[in-house]
Amino acid sequence: MTRAIFGGLIAVFLLALYAYAVVIAISTAWCITTGCPHGYNKDLNDGIISVLELVGGLVAALVVAELAVTEPGKPPDAKMLAIQLPTPPTILKWIVAGYLLVWILCGVAEVLVGYFWYPNVVPALTTAAKSWFGIAVAAAYSYLGVKQTPA
Repeated sequence: MTRAIFGGLIAVFLLALYAYAVVIAISTAWCITTGCPHGYNKDLNDGIISVLELVGGLVAALVVAELAVTEPGKPPDAKMLAIQLPTPPTILKWIVAGYLLVWILCGVAEVLVGYFWYPNVVPALTTAAKSWFGIAVAAAYSYLGVKQTPA
């Protein structure tokens, strides 16, 4: 149980880092295009870029894995934590739902700002938006259980 709690805390911490990096990248794109006085540069620092790429990928992998083991049509309930309980506690279901919601909101914001509204203003944001969109399609396929029919 301690391992699951520790793993859950790490996952939430990584999600928070990812959300922070997304906010910084979106703020940068907005400031560059609107001319805000903060003097943002389109080249984000290496830390923010690393978090967008690496941590974003780790967070997305967790989301895809969780959705892949969830029965289509049923809400995700932290099967990946491998807690041996007959039914997960309600708080765990809320944490998983919140995690998915934050990941979806960050990704949609990346796609809207970095790909549709201000493409290539902040190259790292545009790249992260494209990556998130592809991963979101894979997550949807995993969750919905879409299978190719043999020809």
